[in-house]
Amino acid sequence: MPLAFCLAAAVETLPSRIDTIVLHTLGGPFYGRPEMRFVFLTPEETFALWSRPRFGAHWIVTADGRIWPRHPAKGEPPWFQAPADGTLPPTLRARLVRQAAPVYAHVHGLNQDSVGIELSHSGRSGEAFAEAQVRSLAWLIRSLLELSDGRLTEAAITGHKDLDTRPAYVTDDCRGDRCAYYVDDQGRPYRRRVDPPEGLFAALARAGLAIPRAGSEGDTHLIRAERIAPEALPGVFRP
Repeated sequence: MPLAFCLAAAVETLPSRIDTIVLHTLGGPFYGRPEMRFVFLTPEETFALWSRPRFGAHWIVTADGRIWPRHPAKGEPPWFQAPADGTLPPTLRARLVRQAAPVYAHVHGLNQDSVGIELSHSGRSGEAFAEAQVRSLAWLIRSLLELSDGRLTEAAITGHKDLDTRPAYVTDDCRGDRCAYYVDDQGRPYRRRVDPPEGLFAALARAGLAIPRAGSEGDTHLIRAERIAPEALPGVFRP
């Protein structure tokens, strides 16, 4: 077998560091900023918030089905469309492998082992995901599984909320055990991460991509966060 072919084949394999594909939504509780709670954010708005080069997820999938990589290569457009026929052409194989290679900060404690996919969505439990968005996301996930050369299965796909169970801190830069965090009127802490809604996994199942959800909290903590009045901040407890 020609050496050039062997090298090309090696390049078009998902980096061996990746064992988890994490799904996120851009919208969410934003406990300390009521004006930001459960609103749709565009990729441009999100990239502006992700000011640090290594902060954020690997891709954003918008409601119209466009896929926005965190850092497209020089000269590449800022987004691309999933092929209508569901295939993974060689040009996109190489692009996805390159885009998956960097380690970005998108999930606490597991960045080295994962890639992240954000969905442009309010994050609300009752908000449907657009069909075009679900189709593109399903294509992206299937492509990443294919690029793992059989190493990853649907069991490698999970939600942000399933991996980061920290309480919602009063300040985003708080990381220690003595940080103040939000609680309800019964003293129960709110969860910091509640994304994505279970409706996303249901939509993917309808698209033929069944992701195991055994052991997930479902939308329990998300619904609690949704009940916070827009003009109110939850009570604060300092452990």
